[in-house]
Amino acid sequence: MTIDEVCRSFHIDKERLQAYERGGLLNCGKDEDGSPDYGEGELRRLGMIHSLLNAGLETTTMEQNPVLLDEEGNCGERVRILKRQRCRLLEDIHARQRALDSLDYLIREIKKEGAQR
Repeated sequence: MTIDEVCRSFHIDKERLQAYERGGLLNCGKDEDGSPDYGEGELRRLGMIHSLLNAGLETTTMEQNPVLLDEEGNCGERVRILKRQRCRLLEDIHARQRALDSLDYLIREIKKEGAQR
């Protein structure tokens, strides 16, 4: 698949795709004229990168933990890293819920004060 086809399929710009390559996240082949040629393995890897990004991981985390993108890699290590991210997301959800609860309390109190006037 050409770089343009990959960009269209994954809704990604060329600069980001090239940044993944520079960071070592992707390693595409070349066709006869030297243009990048993305094979099935790299497309699966790009899909995994997108899933990890959607899960809140950053590209630097993937670069520092290449096992995340290695389908043959240490399953236990991959799961450990993903569980750690899951815990971070849950902590964020709980913090946001506390913020919502505080806002709800303030709204309730302001309305109560307004009704008493």
